[in-house]
Amino acid sequence: MTRLSEALAPLAARMPRAVRDVEILRVAAQLDGDDFAAATEQARRAVLAWAKKRAGGPLPPEAWEMRDFDLPRGGRNSSAVRIETDDTDLWALRAEDPDKDVAGRVWSTEVVIGGKLGERPHVSLRLITSTNEADFQIEPHVPGLVLQLVDGPGLVRGGRVLGSIPRAIESENAAEDLCDHLEDPERRLPLFVVTMPEGVSDRTLIADEVIAKATAGIARVVRVPADLTWILTRRFGRFRSVFGGAVRVYMPGFSPADDPYRHRLFLAEHLASEEGSAACAVWLRKTAADISVTNTRLGRSVLDFTMVRTASRRLRTDRVREAEAPEAELLETARELVDSLEKQVEEKDKEIDGYIEVAEAAEARAQEAERENRALLYQVRQLKDVLARGGDTPTTEPPIPQEWPEFLDWLDQTYPDRIALTPAARRMVRAPEFEDVALVARCVSWLASEHYDRRLEGGGTLRDAAVESGIRNALCGGDEYEAEWNGRRHVVDWHLKNGGNVRDPKRCLRIYYFWEPDTQRTVIDHLPAHRRTGAT
Repeated sequence: MTRLSEALAPLAARMPRAVRDVEILRVAAQLDGDDFAAATEQARRAVLAWAKKRAGGPLPPEAWEMRDFDLPRGGRNSSAVRIETDDTDLWALRAEDPDKDVAGRVWSTEVVIGGKLGERPHVSLRLITSTNEADFQIEPHVPGLVLQLVDGPGLVRGGRVLGSIPRAIESENAAEDLCDHLEDPERRLPLFVVTMPEGVSDRTLIADEVIAKATAGIARVVRVPADLTWILTRRFGRFRSVFGGAVRVYMPGFSPADDPYRHRLFLAEHLASEEGSAACAVWLRKTAADISVTNTRLGRSVLDFTMVRTASRRLRTDRVREAEAPEAELLETARELVDSLEKQVEEKDKEIDGYIEVAEAAEARAQEAERENRALLYQVRQLKDVLARGGDTPTTEPPIPQEWPEFLDWLDQTYPDRIALTPAARRMVRAPEFEDVALVARCVSWLASEHYDRRLEGGGTLRDAAVESGIRNALCGGDEYEAEWNGRRHVVDWHLKNGGNVRDPKRCLRIYYFWEPDTQRTVIDHLPAHRRTGAT
């Protein structure tokens, strides 16, 4: 089976990729206002005004009357349904909008507004994209519609108003309230606490206003001045606090006894550079979007448009049947119900494909973490054995591997804390065509020694650094690309290479890697041969 898949790989690469649905984010909130009719009317009209700009033309009269409509316009399709019973009023809209820059990518926004009459109305939103891109990557941003709803009639989550600008903490009472909110077991949104550096009162080290706008409705951004961060330290201790210009992400479920490493901390030193600040902003946006999907359930806090449409068709069919309508009308409503069910199944199939990809990526990360843990435990046991015998710390390393089956065991045992391979790279070294295994191992040793020391302590440029005769370290330049590692995107911008324009995979050496500053490790994503690209 493996040989068959390998033989078909070149053919599969030339075939058009199937379109898949990727869910980007979900918003679940309540409308701010006790008057059900007034709040829902204002929110629904705001949604229609937003949808009109993307529909490629005017919406039909039924839209502004809050009745069902379908408006097919080739990539800009819009649809709405409404369910009204004695105690419920639910209105849902789905609008499609082609991406302005990427051909074949279509954005779909689903909004559902309403609920039980007499109660505070609910609003849910889903942002989905349909794409055939093999490597789909974006920096998530809530649709502008969410910002409109925040401005009016307003959104509420967990009894607290949602905003699109950072909440400024200006008093000790406000800081204590922030601590109470962090510990609230009912909190469902991540909270990004951004602190100001000492002696600074007018800026932060990241663009928190941009982040607050991009994550409105799916996260809360709070800005804390330096002279009030001591309250967080007093409540939670230094390991769970944040201060000095740093940024901390407090996940839902936080408590003073929680594992501090579950709530990621970005130190001021990391944010001081433009690159570090930008990387933090991207991570915050992606984390908020991911949590919005994983921490909400369809059918409860967030409703699926296809489910609402099917329920509407089923309710209409039941009413027609109870009214003993003519057979032609019965057949028409039954056909609409069947069509709705078929569309629901089709869309769910595409969603399932997307969930499978997410699950596979999570499984790969878990396997890598378990592999690293085993390697580190092995080293700890070695050191404990040496200490128990009263001897010196072992300095000898396993011999350089001469065959590919020995390579991964050698790497995991020798450099578990300095070198990591992505799952893709691990697959590549099982049986590659490149013949000189020892050369690859020596290059990895250079990355774990001289390269590692220069990264941490300086001592000369890494650009065109000599590894050994005929091998040098170089920037990828136009060949740099992005790769995923432990749930984050990184730019693979360096590689080790031998001289000449050799393309023979038996002799052409390329080791593509990036430096991961948080764990201070080199992560290799592609080896030992030249990486194939669209151009090659």
